[in-house]
Amino acid sequence: MKIIISPSKTQDFTNKNNENSYIPTFQEKADELVRKIKTFTKDEMAKKLKLKGKILEETYEKYENHEKLETNKAILAYTGQVFKQLDMYNYSKDEYEFLQKHVYILSALYGVLSPFDEIKPYRLDMKMNVCPNKTLYSYWQKEINNIFKDEKCIINLASNEFSKMIKKDMITIEFKEEISHGKYKTIGTYSKKARGSMLDYIIKNKIENMELLKEFKEDNYSFNESMSDNNTYVFTR
Repeated sequence: MKIIISPSKTQDFTNKNNENSYIPTFQEKADELVRKIKTFTKDEMAKKLKLKGKILEETYEKYENHEKLETNKAILAYTGQVFKQLDMYNYSKDEYEFLQKHVYILSALYGVLSPFDEIKPYRLDMKMNVCPNKTLYSYWQKEINNIFKDEKCIINLASNEFSKMIKKDMITIEFKEEISHGKYKTIGTYSKKARGSMLDYIIKNKIENMELLKEFKEDNYSFNESMSDNNTYVFTR
């Protein structure tokens, strides 16, 4: 069983820990993308990456100085809501090994990352127009699908933007809030936090049987059988 998650725009490279870290599987293709982006003028970057103001200035500087930037393990560098739910500094040795073996982080720049792969600061989404006549989905399609082609069970805790990188059946986990009697809605912030809690639950219980996911009851969520099917597990509260 493999679990896929999205990266986050927010990143931190001050809590650096490169012990037992690795080079990303597709580092050369990531470097190729960086070289393409470095050819953009600031105006081109604003248009292609849909950035402006301070974020544009920071992103332009990061790509200009990419070779000089510090690295950090992906699982520590990303600091979005999903990653905040992980008990990274208190996992046991077995839990760290489970994390490294079963979890993949999808990335527009790196393709796919193992948790302990070293990354540099960057900003890039799948929808950004970087390659001439080719989307980033096309750019990564072969590599990503080769990684997962033999997997019998993929648990999707990623956003739709990133999970679309994989052309294979998955079990997608959804979290919904009851907004009125019998009516449920996915609320982004709550959903991201819940996906992180689910991942933490999987790691701590070292779950490799998808049926055991249904026992998840953190943060008052419970498995909603009537709203679920073989490809989508829905948890409500």
